[in-house]
Amino acid sequence: MVETAIYSQWMYREKLNLKYASWRLGRSTGEVDVVLVDTKFFKPNRCVEVKWSNRYFSNPKELGSLRHFCEQNKLTAALVTTIDKEGVLEVGGIRLTFLPAAVYAYNIGFVRFEATALGAELL
Repeated sequence: MVETAIYSQWMYREKLNLKYASWRLGRSTGEVDVVLVDTKFFKPNRCVEVKWSNRYFSNPKELGSLRHFCEQNKLTAALVTTIDKEGVLEVGGIRLTFLPAAVYAYNIGFVRFEATALGAELL
């Protein structure tokens, strides 16, 4: 349900190429909830793992799929949502920014609202 709330805030952005990543390597599987793809180079340039848990703030090494995705796509940073924890941690050379899901969803919507009010084109 949290993923839906986040995606619904992004839906109003035009010219935005959001994807969901899912893969299988042998018997193991992985997924990343939100991937922003660069339309010029068709490569991921940002990613977000949507969680409704504070567990990963205390144990960021458990974000194996996200870390794998970042390593495979040469991303040095990612965002992870939480219930109410915020901060920045580095794991294996990847900068993980933790932000409460409600704050993240609000920020997406606020930027969209401000741009619309100013008559600016969104992304």
